[in-house]
Amino acid sequence: MPTFVTGQTIGRGDLDIFLTDGSGNPTNAYSITYALYWLDGVVEVLVGTLARVPVNPTVGEYYAALVIPASANLGSYRVRWTFQQYANSPQQQVVMNFDIAAPATVGPAVYNIEEQDMINTLRLLLRDQNPDRYYHFRPPEYEGNLNQYNRVFGQIWEDAELYQYLQRALDWWNMFPPRTAELNTLQKLYLQKPEWRTAIYWGAITHACFALSANWVADEFDYSIGGVSLSLERSSKYETLKQNSEGQFDKGTEAKARTVKYMRGLQQPKYGIGIRSSFGPFAGKGVLSPRGFL
Repeated sequence: MPTFVTGQTIGRGDLDIFLTDGSGNPTNAYSITYALYWLDGVVEVLVGTLARVPVNPTVGEYYAALVIPASANLGSYRVRWTFQQYANSPQQQVVMNFDIAAPATVGPAVYNIEEQDMINTLRLLLRDQNPDRYYHFRPPEYEGNLNQYNRVFGQIWEDAELYQYLQRALDWWNMFPPRTAELNTLQKLYLQKPEWRTAIYWGAITHACFALSANWVADEFDYSIGGVSLSLERSSKYETLKQNSEGQFDKGTEAKARTVKYMRGLQQPKYGIGIRSSFGPFAGKGVLSPRGFL
């Protein structure tokens, strides 16, 4: 039994009914409607009109098109289909049950303006901002659609992944001298040291390529039979990209050490401790001198 959430749009593939004739061939009904009920225990409570008109995308296929409001009651629901095959045929009914639940409490992460800008820039540097445009082995244009399905290429990395790569690169950056632990968030780095962003991008690319390389290691194989061999190996390509970006990141850490001004010295008292009396071991604050300094 399917489960939907409040605010969800129910469409094709969710609540469908397929009609055929006696020979098993798809056929449209003379008339068909459906009604929606909320199940209050064993009692059916009608929701809306009694005769809703379904969508008929192809011969013999119908589906209920609904938008579940955010205020809908949670629980069990029922769709009752009523249809006639011919004008003089008796009415028939088919029942479908489904549940409505609350959406997950943990939603997508929300990033501030600075974090989102760095995520977008990193995606741009990784050439992952427009998969349809930068996917070179695409089929001919007329093969872009197959029935109701469209050709869509997804992005390689999600925003949450790129955010983690950026944050790990920032932690790594702060480990190098001089100590910059106060820049512990991407927002602080963005606002206080924007000239360091490029180095952080290189560090994030290192993490991104390593993660993708780890994925490809699990999928690689080398197979040979009857003189025909098939080899799938891509992890080394991403490993090379990782090493190149590591080299750029290392150059950034060297520049960081040379350009940040810092001083380190010995902390000394303003006044020394001198001998004030020759009668016993009494000591107190005195005038600093090479002879009397303790």
